[in-house]
Amino acid sequence: MIKFQFNGTSHGEGYSGVIEGLPDGFTFDVEEINKQLSERKRGLGRSARQTYPDTVVFEGFTNQVTVNGKLYFTIANSSVESRAEITALRSGHSDVVGRARYPSLTVREIAELSSARNSVCYVVLGAICKQLLAQMGIYTYHYVEKIGGITSRNRYRFGVSEKEEHFALLHCPCRYATKLMCEAIEKAKNVGNSLGGTVAVGATGVPMGLGEILPYDQRMDAQIACNLMGIPSVKGITFGIGDKYASLDGVSAHDKLEIKDGQIVYATNNCGGIVAGITTGEDILCHLTVKPIPTIQGVETLDSVTKQVVAQHYERADVCVVPNVGVIAENILAYVIANQILKQQ
Repeated sequence: MIKFQFNGTSHGEGYSGVIEGLPDGFTFDVEEINKQLSERKRGLGRSARQTYPDTVVFEGFTNQVTVNGKLYFTIANSSVESRAEITALRSGHSDVVGRARYPSLTVREIAELSSARNSVCYVVLGAICKQLLAQMGIYTYHYVEKIGGITSRNRYRFGVSEKEEHFALLHCPCRYATKLMCEAIEKAKNVGNSLGGTVAVGATGVPMGLGEILPYDQRMDAQIACNLMGIPSVKGITFGIGDKYASLDGVSAHDKLEIKDGQIVYATNNCGGIVAGITTGEDILCHLTVKPIPTIQGVETLDSVTKQVVAQHYERADVCVVPNVGVIAENILAYVIANQILKQQ
């Protein structure tokens, strides 16, 4: 079983972490991890800070890492700065609830701990697991479904590298923001506002029989939901056809079965690749609801010192992170799947 810990803050020196439980002898490419870290920073809705590169360094290794016990890594913050205390509280950030839970910390200290910047560590872990899964013919993916009420309707083939030629090309909506979405993001940026949306995250090549029925928290969908809901800004998750189940009867809702190569398999995938906590052999597919970034202009709030109505605290911030949440979620999904495979071996 994979174990993972990290430490660090958003505007301090950076992050450090340790990973253990990966198979000894497994070799992975550090540059592939850096590519995922770069993907995490991309997009029109990102702040100026995202122009700084993120690079992971593994203790004792350079370009290739061969696992032999624990792995130690660091990611330095290119932007190290001291920021003023926050008193004009943001209701959608950790400002208020953090003070209730950690009264010995300042709002700024709590914001540093809760910053989505720490997702660089999740991406490192997941990018390693993506390489492990690729050796088994399992691949994760994501695509944007909606930003600011604008739904993606462009469908195209989203391919893979030459090393993965056997992997069937995926038919899916636009992976990143469409032109209309970009225009909406630009408009929100100009007025200091932010936008949310939905992003789909999936995995193909996952075999039937992965997961648990009991205990309840070890069901495959429970593990995925728990981990993906831990991403800052994610406020909801559904699998397969999700909310559509509420409008269907049992005859219409449940998947069909068929015989393929002498085996009983799922012919449809309404369930999103998981039934009774166990994978069906079809794509795992879930949809994440991403809230707008809470650091915005033009909102009234309360000051923690004066208790007076003031303008909410505002500083450099992203405008829309929906595509970036997809990158993070794809890597976390790879970790969950790889971890379950290792547990079942």
